[in-house]
Amino acid sequence: MKRSPPIPRDGRVRIALPDRFSMIWRFARRKLSEQVRAVSFLVLYLAVFQILILRQPLANALGIAGGIGAVVAGLAMFLEGLFLGVMPLGERCGLRLPSRAGTAAIVVFSLVLGITATLAEPAIGFLRAQGSSVKPWEAPMLYMLLNRGSSWLVTAVAVGVGAAVVLGVFRFLRGWSLRPFLYVLIPLLLGVSLWVYEIPSAASVVGLAWDTGGATTGPVTVPLVIALGIGVSRIVGRGEGASGGLGVVTLASALPVLAVLVLALTLAPRVPAPVDRDAFFSSIHRDKAVFTAGSEEDLRILARDSLSPESFAAAFGEDAGRAAETASETTPAGGSLRSHLGNAVKSILPMAIVLLVTLRLMLRERVANADELALGLAFAVAGFFLFNIGMETGLNVLGREAGRNLPKAYTAEARPDRARIFEGVEESLILRVLGGDGPREYLPVEDRSGPVLLPFDRDRYDPETSMYTHVPVERPFLADAPRWAGFAAVLVFVFVMGFGATLAEPSLNALGITLEELTVGTYRRSFLVRTVAVGVGFGMAAGFARILLDIPLLYILGIPYVLALVLTAFSSEEFVGIAWDSAGVTTGPITVPLVIAAGLGIGEQALAVESFGVVAAASVFPILAVLASGLAVKLANRRSLDLNLDNL
Repeated sequence: MKRSPPIPRDGRVRIALPDRFSMIWRFARRKLSEQVRAVSFLVLYLAVFQILILRQPLANALGIAGGIGAVVAGLAMFLEGLFLGVMPLGERCGLRLPSRAGTAAIVVFSLVLGITATLAEPAIGFLRAQGSSVKPWEAPMLYMLLNRGSSWLVTAVAVGVGAAVVLGVFRFLRGWSLRPFLYVLIPLLLGVSLWVYEIPSAASVVGLAWDTGGATTGPVTVPLVIALGIGVSRIVGRGEGASGGLGVVTLASALPVLAVLVLALTLAPRVPAPVDRDAFFSSIHRDKAVFTAGSEEDLRILARDSLSPESFAAAFGEDAGRAAETASETTPAGGSLRSHLGNAVKSILPMAIVLLVTLRLMLRERVANADELALGLAFAVAGFFLFNIGMETGLNVLGREAGRNLPKAYTAEARPDRARIFEGVEESLILRVLGGDGPREYLPVEDRSGPVLLPFDRDRYDPETSMYTHVPVERPFLADAPRWAGFAAVLVFVFVMGFGATLAEPSLNALGITLEELTVGTYRRSFLVRTVAVGVGFGMAAGFARILLDIPLLYILGIPYVLALVLTAFSSEEFVGIAWDSAGVTTGPITVPLVIAAGLGIGEQALAVESFGVVAAASVFPILAVLASGLAVKLANRRSLDLNLDNL
């Protein structure tokens, strides 16, 4: 009989070095595979659609692939760092603080926790990086909040989440229903949004404000605030399970919207209304333009990059050379590795410090497994760093490129990269053909397949040199179909993208298990997942249709939210919490940046100034879908029960 190796006297198990590497590799492979599954559908779907359907090659495919790899590795490290170091601290504080501290201490902790957790959300950092796509004269307020005022934007969002966590704690302490909060908060948000829409200088921020609600409820905020909600519910005797934390995610999605709208109202008098490019830099709007850009020198650099030399001289009374020299000495800090690393440290460490101080000073508990905590924080910082780099070079580029190429399904595109120059073109060679809309001109040339007629554009013909430059026009994918069919194809593509991305969200499956337990199996987890996925798909299609057709965002959000409030009145309290929280858990750290990037990309092609709001639309439609399906299941069960009673 073979004996097992003796156990060392110190109690530690010795593992050979090759076995250690093997164990680490298996663990890392499992964690990476989880993120690959979450990212693979969206990436492959976008790439295949662009290459095979739109017949457009991926620009810088190698760089995009490297960025996506950094996103996968970074997100895996970030989440593992959270679960290893930050989440145990958050759960201990959330579950024990309500029983050992007074109401005031809980309120302060909730406020600070909500603020610091928001700073650590990856999607918030992505929002700050979108300022370069906004033209300051088209949307001055939006440009300012995404560039030099990005810290104000993040602070407003963080304060909104902090206030939401405080309200959630009070709701659990007092046993308040979620419904009154919804009946007051949602109409308030819609009313303030309408108010901001009426102010020309602030109107462009409405879509961004509503999108911040989806960006805040990610893998950091949701677990921490739910743990706090469960802890408070247990102390006051109102819930032992996960249902005790329902509703906090809803508040954390709504109050940041209000905070950003209030910020826009506050800054509106100091920001100019949208004007044409030359007027923005003129002396008439100089003070407000300087406030928008940040300083007089920043405005000059911006003008040098945007205006012709003549317009620059007319606006500033000097040559553009000085601004060019200043610009050459300025390096964008956001694009450097040092800046990304600094942002990662500033995002993770404040939250960890708050939890550690609370654990030691308020709970009087020792920090267990300090080595695991240090390793977890290191993993979280490194993962956040890699994730931001990968998002900037990979998913953001892929989403933007996909968005820009979507209109090519129904619009023709000139291809100057395939231009051909013909010499010796005389007037006698040009053919004129009468058509239904007037005469057309063609140039007969010899091609590999024989003689062909090229459409002749006189603007590209030089009669002195007898040279003609032909720029081919690429036919759209649906060239022979009506224009509405092209719009429909784009919206179907977006629906499938939203549906598939939602199925990969792990938080949604966890919420489905909770709902299945609350309804004693009458509402299945798989049914919730499919229902929410359909809602997200329709929401994303509605958001993209708004950009393509230039529909006001409040039409897309207002009608579904009003219907959701009506359905809320007929649903149970637990089901209301599940339905409204589903809007937060569907917008993960991959979905939000990719959807926003694609929306901004298609907005550039559609010449839409306000391209935010797709995430907001993708958040409200799942609420409506879950509430409607819940009432349908309830009615079906009641009818089934009535039939059984009649048969007795």
